[in-house]
Amino acid sequence: MMGASQGQVPAHLEFAFETKVFFRADRCVFGPVPGGHHQGYTPCIGGEITGPALTGEIVPDSGADYADVRPDGTVVINSHYLLRAEDGTNIYINNRGYLVPSAEGGGEVIGGVRQPAYFRFTPTFIVPEGPLGWLARTVFVGAGRRCTDPDHSIFSYYAVR
Repeated sequence: MMGASQGQVPAHLEFAFETKVFFRADRCVFGPVPGGHHQGYTPCIGGEITGPALTGEIVPDSGADYADVRPDGTVVINSHYLLRAEDGTNIYINNRGYLVPSAEGGGEVIGGVRQPAYFRFTPTFIVPEGPLGWLARTVFVGAGRRCTDPDHSIFSYYAVR
């Protein structure tokens, strides 16, 4: 493996933007399905995008979180929805990652909500050519946190530079 001293530039994370995604209260989880997992479906009803690299909104009713809940409680995240940039550009986002619940009585509490032990993902974007095309040519990682009143999540996105 090539190290930084052999010409490879070390990567660093640069905060790009944050989304606040609101969800319908009627979450659906069913199962077990084959393999002992449960399947979840949570539609998003809208939200906002803020940050130095992207601002706009979550297009209302444009998608959902589709979760595979493993028998150990780990949630495999696969969410799809549309973002609309401030300039009107529609952007498809697909977040894939993991949410690992905190152990009983553990985990940080933020705003009265016990946060997962791990809530990370890697988004990909489909965007028209133009000023926001860089989204489809950049690797991102993200971190999430859960909130209530109303039910929503905040996702922070970092470009790998």
